[in-house]
Amino acid sequence: MEKKITPKSLVLGLLQASDNRAIPVKGLVRAGEIFGFTGNTIRVTTARLIREGTIESNERGLYCLSDKNTLFSRFIESWRDGEGRLKDWDGAWICCLMQKRTVKRKTKTQSILDLSGFKEGLPGLWVRPHNLTISIRHLEALFVNFGKLDDKVMFVARDFSVKQTEQWMKYLWPVDEIIKRQQAFLSKMEKSAERIEKIPLEQAMIESFRIGSEAVHLLISDPLLPEEIMGKTNRVALTKAMSEYDGLGKKVWSKGIQEIEIDQSPSHLQLT
Repeated sequence: MEKKITPKSLVLGLLQASDNRAIPVKGLVRAGEIFGFTGNTIRVTTARLIREGTIESNERGLYCLSDKNTLFSRFIESWRDGEGRLKDWDGAWICCLMQKRTVKRKTKTQSILDLSGFKEGLPGLWVRPHNLTISIRHLEALFVNFGKLDDKVMFVARDFSVKQTEQWMKYLWPVDEIIKRQQAFLSKMEKSAERIEKIPLEQAMIESFRIGSEAVHLLISDPLLPEEIMGKTNRVALTKAMSEYDGLGKKVWSKGIQEIEIDQSPSHLQLT
């Protein structure tokens, strides 16, 4: 599940970790050099992200996330809320009904729906248990901004047949696979935490970025299912371990690059 670190993921990860404080380009370039990226590559990447509207720059050459990307950044950071993201499930389902889409748009659509724990329960109807504390309006904003889901209809429903809901609960989510990945990665993170302050600084920066990014990806891509479908033990353990690892990563990065003031260990989640 190891995620490839790219100039884009590095720049966005650092901007995210700065709590949206503006970062000078020299700090981004210095970080890029540690990962083997040239200064020109980082500058080209930031220019492209500005054109896309993902980040913004002022006249002093300082960069920060755009308002649009700040919305997604807050979604990424929601892993810190742990079980506070969930409420008791009363059997209702959040439904997202969509018109037919092109293959390219369907792929992007599926990414944001999967990330939010939705699965296609019936043709064109994506569902998930209505056990999230986040409002449907907030979900809609994410879908419109990052999945281009302008033609969807979202609603809450509960009067599906018992047979239908039993099938959804049993087959839509790969529960065993998710648990297995969480358990394996928890062991990987614990081993990294034991050695992170003993290895060379630049190596520690690279490892903490990679491990932190993978952990956040696991926590955010967890479908946050009610215990009637999937237990929470491994998710809770991984959240606690990541909170502790985050402190180690912040210490390493703060020591490595003085030009960047960060509040947490850099990590970034890409939809691709």
